[in-house]
Amino acid sequence: MNDIIAFLPCRKGSERIKKKNTRTFAGIKGGLLSIKLIQLLKSQYINKIILSTNDEEVIQIARAFNSKKIIIDIRPDHLASSQTSTDELIKYVPTLIERGIVLWTHVTSPFVDEKIYDKAIDVYLANKNYDS
Repeated sequence: MNDIIAFLPCRKGSERIKKKNTRTFAGIKGGLLSIKLIQLLKSQYINKIILSTNDEEVIQIARAFNSKKIIIDIRPDHLASSQTSTDELIKYVPTLIERGIVLWTHVTSPFVDEKIYDKAIDVYLANKNYDS
């Protein structure tokens, strides 16, 4: 089976909600980021998580998991602003992931858990006629 790599963009400087990715959420220290990392680490399929960030607090939280599955990408500043287009970030991902299946997700979907990821991956793997 191909490697299944989760790509998790998590830039610093949310403009609407201060520290949206890392502030305590539902009593969980590390907030949405911690919730999402726990979910991705529990997946039976995900081999690697690439956390792309320019936020030192995000890096500290991720390192506290002490998991070899989590790879931190220090995202270049020109790709970490509110003006960065999704297209620019999409073009950046192949510089980090040369081969494998990419599962792109966000910390702002805390109700999409490991069971949902695994079911989606099951469906994807069972349907070889599709590329996404």
